[in-house]
Amino acid sequence: MLVNGIFSGAEIAVVTIRKTRLDHLVQSGSRRARAVKRLRDNPERFLATVQIGITVVGATASAFGGSTLAKDLEPVLRAVPFIGDAAEELALATVVALVSFLSLVLGELVPKSLALRTAERYAMLVGPPLRGLSSLARPLVWLLTASSNLVLRLFGDRTNFVEARISPEEIQQIVDDAAEAGSVDRRAGEIASRALDFAGLTALQVMLPRGRVVALPRGATAEEVRRTVLDHGHTRMPVHEGSNDNVIGYVTMPDVLALLWGDGQFSLESVLRPAYFVVGSMPAVDLLAEMKRRRLQLAVVVDEQGGMIGIVTMEDLVEELVGEIFGENEAHVRSQETIEREPDGSALVPGDMPVHELSRQLAIELPDDVRWSTVAGLCMGLARRIPAPGDVVTTPGGAELHIVDASPRQIRTVRVRVPPPAEADLDDEEPRREG
Repeated sequence: MLVNGIFSGAEIAVVTIRKTRLDHLVQSGSRRARAVKRLRDNPERFLATVQIGITVVGATASAFGGSTLAKDLEPVLRAVPFIGDAAEELALATVVALVSFLSLVLGELVPKSLALRTAERYAMLVGPPLRGLSSLARPLVWLLTASSNLVLRLFGDRTNFVEARISPEEIQQIVDDAAEAGSVDRRAGEIASRALDFAGLTALQVMLPRGRVVALPRGATAEEVRRTVLDHGHTRMPVHEGSNDNVIGYVTMPDVLALLWGDGQFSLESVLRPAYFVVGSMPAVDLLAEMKRRRLQLAVVVDEQGGMIGIVTMEDLVEELVGEIFGENEAHVRSQETIEREPDGSALVPGDMPVHELSRQLAIELPDDVRWSTVAGLCMGLARRIPAPGDVVTTPGGAELHIVDASPRQIRTVRVRVPPPAEADLDDEEPRREG
């Protein structure tokens, strides 16, 4: 049992010793640390070696020790008047219970507890002999590892037996728990959470929809451009020819202002920059990487006919990671895009709010579909028409979308009522509150 405990403790100690500390010991020349590092660098061989040791020791103890103890105990029990013929079976049961108890306490719980408390010292002590045993048992370890991986393949699992797939949901839960516990700053936790969500977003979901894009016609006069700049104050604007569908490039405000203040003939052609076109299904992660590589600040999202359906700026992408970024000249505009909480628990949201942002802020599941990216589009998609004020659209998850303000062509404001949590969810939350 003591040998079994050594193996059990070694498994915990080698795995839990801090990597940074182990690397420091290796760099300082510790031969024991090098042995431990080699075990950690090859977890398949290490874990298989430990399991071989535990299994062999346990089986030997059970086979020889158990039978010997049972034979010694049987005469003692047979002498008890009311036991009689049941002495053999009772002796075996008593020995099994005793061996199991001692194996758990001395062979598992105590060694692992000690290994957790003194991981470094324990690992340094058992590392070299375990390394030697691992080398001696290499053929058997290889056979066990190959057999384990083969069985995993039969179940459709392409990892090896020491690998594990951690889902994004599990990582998200770890981040949330760390933020709630205070081990991670809440703002850092929010950014990490947004980064996980960012991996699943597309250009269609992060873009500024066409209806809100301020664009300049190619032949705009100096007065038209001056008025547009004063009214909107955007730092970059697409330039179209004929209609908004036909975007031919974009201009930046520093270039436009220099042109307006210049003495020469005014023409947007002289400061026009080429447009970068992307499809709505392009992953936001890829779009961010491509815009960084090309050193671009604006991309035009087009449909299958080549018409513009929206634009994405570098600021839009960064906001998906850190939250809203307010410019000095846009605070009054952005305030119209925030969620207004109502006393009854509902929320007033603008129709052009992205669906994923609403889902994040209200912590509710909303349908994700390539046919829409905004709350207004979600309402139209579920209703299969343009809802009128007073209409109610219900999502598959039970959330109610009440149309508050709309025109025959556009949904401006929606009141969202979140369904109460299911009884099962309340039951799950109760122990947490009690704890």
